[in-house]
Amino acid sequence: MVAAINQDVSDRDYRRITAFYYDEADLFDDGDYQAWLNCITEDISYRMPVRERLDKGQQSNHGFQNGFFDDDFDSLSLRITLWSQASTTVAESPPSITRHFVTNIRAVPADDEPGFLVTSNVLVYRIRATSSQPYLFSCRRHDLLRDEEGQLKLASREIKMDEPSVQSPNLSFLV
Repeated sequence: MVAAINQDVSDRDYRRITAFYYDEADLFDDGDYQAWLNCITEDISYRMPVRERLDKGQQSNHGFQNGFFDDDFDSLSLRITLWSQASTTVAESPPSITRHFVTNIRAVPADDEPGFLVTSNVLVYRIRATSSQPYLFSCRRHDLLRDEEGQLKLASREIKMDEPSVQSPNLSFLV
Protein backbone atom coordinates (compact mmCIF):
# COMPACT_ATOMS: atom_id res chain seq x y z
CA MET A 1 0.00 0.00 0.00
CA VAL A 2 1.25 3.44 -0.87
CA ALA A 3 -1.16 5.84 0.75
CA ALA A 4 -2.06 9.09 -0.91
CA ILE A 5 -0.62 12.03 0.95
CA ASN A 6 -2.78 12.33 4.06
CA GLN A 7 -5.95 11.49 2.12
CA ASP A 8 -8.83 12.01 4.54
CA VAL A 9 -6.48 12.19 7.53
CA SER A 10 -6.89 15.34 9.58
CA ASP A 11 -3.88 17.40 10.63
CA ARG A 12 -4.57 16.37 14.23
CA ASP A 13 -4.57 12.67 13.34
CA TYR A 14 -1.43 13.04 11.23
CA ARG A 15 0.34 14.67 14.19
CA ARG A 16 -0.82 11.78 16.43
CA ILE A 17 0.53 9.27 13.91
CA THR A 18 3.92 10.96 13.54
CA ALA A 19 4.18 11.36 17.33
CA PHE A 20 3.53 7.61 17.68
CA TYR A 21 6.41 6.82 15.29
CA TYR A 22 8.83 9.27 16.89
CA ASP A 23 8.01 7.94 20.38
CA GLU A 24 8.42 4.37 19.11
CA ALA A 25 11.83 5.23 17.58
CA ASP A 26 12.94 6.72 20.92
CA LEU A 27 11.85 3.56 22.77
CA PHE A 28 13.80 1.41 20.30
CA ASP A 29 16.90 3.60 20.50
CA ASP A 30 16.75 3.61 24.30
CA GLY A 31 16.38 -0.19 24.30
CA ASP A 32 13.10 0.14 26.23
CA TYR A 33 11.32 -2.75 24.52
CA GLN A 34 9.28 -3.54 27.64
CA ALA A 35 7.63 -0.11 27.38
CA TRP A 36 7.10 -0.70 23.65
CA LEU A 37 4.89 -3.70 24.49
CA ASN A 38 2.36 -1.15 25.81
CA CYS A 39 2.25 0.40 22.31
CA ILE A 40 1.09 -2.77 20.54
CA THR A 41 -2.19 -4.68 20.48
CA GLU A 42 -2.58 -8.17 21.91
CA ASP A 43 -3.44 -9.51 18.43
CA ILE A 44 -0.41 -7.96 16.71
CA SER A 45 1.14 -9.44 13.59
CA TYR A 46 4.81 -8.41 13.24
CA ARG A 47 6.44 -9.73 10.05
CA MET A 48 9.64 -9.22 8.12
CA PRO A 49 9.70 -11.60 5.15
CA VAL A 50 12.81 -12.41 3.16
CA ARG A 51 13.11 -10.19 0.11
CA GLU A 52 13.81 -11.57 -3.34
CA ARG A 53 15.58 -9.67 -6.09
CA LEU A 54 14.01 -10.51 -9.44
CA ASP A 55 14.47 -9.43 -13.00
CA LYS A 56 11.99 -6.90 -14.30
CA GLY A 57 8.67 -8.55 -15.12
CA GLN A 58 9.15 -11.61 -12.90
CA GLN A 59 6.54 -12.38 -10.24
CA SER A 60 7.75 -11.77 -6.69
CA ASN A 61 7.44 -14.39 -3.98
CA HIS A 62 7.96 -11.69 -1.35
CA GLY A 63 6.70 -13.09 1.92
CA PHE A 64 6.23 -16.71 0.87
CA GLN A 65 9.48 -17.92 2.41
CA ASN A 66 10.49 -18.05 6.04
CA GLY A 67 10.97 -14.56 7.36
CA PHE A 68 13.33 -12.86 9.74
CA PHE A 69 10.33 -12.03 11.95
CA ASP A 70 6.91 -13.68 12.01
CA ASP A 71 5.75 -12.81 15.51
CA ASP A 72 2.62 -12.30 17.56
CA PHE A 73 2.31 -10.69 20.99
CA ASP A 74 3.54 -13.76 22.87
CA SER A 75 6.60 -14.33 20.69
CA LEU A 76 7.50 -10.62 20.76
CA SER A 77 7.17 -10.65 24.56
CA LEU A 78 9.43 -13.71 24.78
CA ARG A 79 11.97 -12.18 22.38
CA ILE A 80 12.08 -8.99 24.48
CA THR A 81 12.38 -10.94 27.74
CA LEU A 82 15.32 -12.90 26.34
CA TRP A 83 17.02 -9.70 25.13
CA SER A 84 16.73 -8.22 28.63
CA GLN A 85 18.44 -11.17 30.36
CA ALA A 86 22.21 -10.93 30.56
CA SER A 87 22.63 -14.70 30.26
CA THR A 88 20.86 -14.81 26.88
CA THR A 89 22.27 -11.66 25.28
CA VAL A 90 25.91 -12.60 24.82
CA ALA A 91 25.78 -11.29 21.24
CA GLU A 92 24.76 -7.87 22.57
CA SER A 93 27.11 -7.44 25.50
CA PRO A 94 27.75 -4.56 25.62
CA PRO A 95 24.61 -3.44 23.79
CA SER A 96 24.70 -1.90 20.33
CA ILE A 97 23.75 1.72 19.83
CA THR A 98 20.94 2.28 17.32
CA ARG A 99 19.25 5.28 15.78
CA HIS A 100 15.94 4.87 13.97
CA PHE A 101 15.11 7.50 11.35
CA VAL A 102 11.45 7.41 10.27
CA THR A 103 10.48 9.33 7.13
CA ASN A 104 7.89 9.54 4.35
CA ILE A 105 4.99 8.80 6.68
CA ARG A 106 1.76 8.46 4.69
CA ALA A 107 -1.59 7.53 6.19
CA VAL A 108 -5.18 6.80 5.22
CA PRO A 109 -8.08 5.80 7.44
CA ALA A 110 -8.49 2.04 7.87
CA ASP A 111 -11.61 0.68 6.18
CA ASP A 112 -12.77 -1.94 8.67
CA GLU A 113 -11.86 -0.52 12.08
CA PRO A 114 -10.95 2.69 13.87
CA GLY A 115 -7.38 3.46 12.96
CA PHE A 116 -5.02 4.09 10.09
CA LEU A 117 -3.11 2.27 7.37
CA VAL A 118 0.35 3.81 7.36
CA THR A 119 3.48 3.41 5.26
CA SER A 120 6.84 4.76 6.33
CA ASN A 121 10.48 4.47 5.36
CA VAL A 122 12.96 3.61 8.09
CA LEU A 123 16.72 3.79 8.25
CA VAL A 124 18.39 2.13 11.24
CA TYR A 125 21.97 3.10 12.02
CA ARG A 126 23.57 0.51 14.27
CA ILE A 127 27.04 0.46 15.78
CA ARG A 128 28.17 -2.50 17.84
CA ALA A 129 30.42 -1.81 20.80
CA THR A 130 32.92 -4.37 19.51
CA SER A 131 33.25 -2.81 16.04
CA SER A 132 33.99 0.55 14.49
CA GLN A 133 32.01 -0.42 11.38
CA PRO A 134 28.39 0.80 11.44
CA TYR A 135 25.54 -1.14 9.85
CA LEU A 136 22.74 0.52 7.92
CA PHE A 137 19.36 -1.15 7.60
CA SER A 138 16.85 0.41 5.20
CA CYS A 139 13.23 -0.67 4.79
CA ARG A 140 9.63 0.29 4.14
CA ARG A 141 7.00 -0.53 6.76
CA HIS A 142 3.31 -1.18 6.18
CA ASP A 143 1.40 -0.75 9.44
CA LEU A 144 -2.07 -0.80 10.86
CA LEU A 145 -2.35 1.63 13.77
CA ARG A 146 -5.51 0.94 15.73
CA ASP A 147 -7.17 3.64 17.81
CA GLU A 148 -7.98 2.06 21.18
CA GLU A 149 -9.73 4.43 23.56
CA GLY A 150 -7.93 7.44 22.11
CA GLN A 151 -4.49 5.81 22.07
CA LEU A 152 -2.83 4.61 18.87
CA LYS A 153 -1.45 1.08 19.06
CA LEU A 154 0.40 -0.98 16.50
CA ALA A 155 -1.84 -3.86 15.36
CA SER A 156 0.09 -5.05 12.31
CA ARG A 157 3.50 -4.42 10.78
CA GLU A 158 5.08 -5.81 7.65
CA ILE A 159 8.67 -4.78 7.08
CA LYS A 160 10.05 -4.93 3.55
CA MET A 161 13.83 -4.68 3.52
CA ASP A 162 15.58 -2.90 0.69
CA GLU A 163 18.35 -5.53 0.68
CA PRO A 164 17.84 -9.28 0.17
CA SER A 165 19.88 -10.13 3.27
CA VAL A 166 20.75 -8.59 6.61
CA GLN A 167 24.35 -7.35 6.68
CA SER A 168 24.44 -7.14 10.47
CA PRO A 169 25.71 -10.18 12.43
CA ASN A 170 22.36 -10.47 14.23
CA LEU A 171 18.89 -8.96 14.43
CA SER A 172 18.69 -8.16 18.11
CA PHE A 173 16.67 -4.99 17.53
CA LEU A 174 13.21 -4.14 16.26
CA VAL A 175 12.34 -2.00 13.27
